[in-house]
Amino acid sequence: MQSEKIPSAILNAAALLLQPYLPDLTPQKLETALAAKEKNAGELDLSRKLTRAECARILGVSVNSVHRYIQNGYLRAINISPRLVRVDPESVQELLTNGIIAREK
Repeated sequence: MQSEKIPSAILNAAALLLQPYLPDLTPQKLETALAAKEKNAGELDLSRKLTRAECARILGVSVNSVHRYIQNGYLRAINISPRLVRVDPESVQELLTNGIIAREK
């Protein structure tokens, strides 16, 4: 999704407000960071396992739906403990790409 260019006055004001927290921030660095964030918005970080809540947010479903997807084999998960579950991000990407394929009964 392409957004319109942020006016330089807004970038200057935002950089100035954030200066106490990020001393080396400039309007140019802020604009570059925002452009990079927008460019990578649709990409899924495949380097780490995801929580059920993160999966739910990415897929746009409830945590209960994520649990059901895991139980039905649509998502691959690792049970670290009875209450601690991490989901394979590649399976999330596959689900986003292919959707849920109906199984024969």
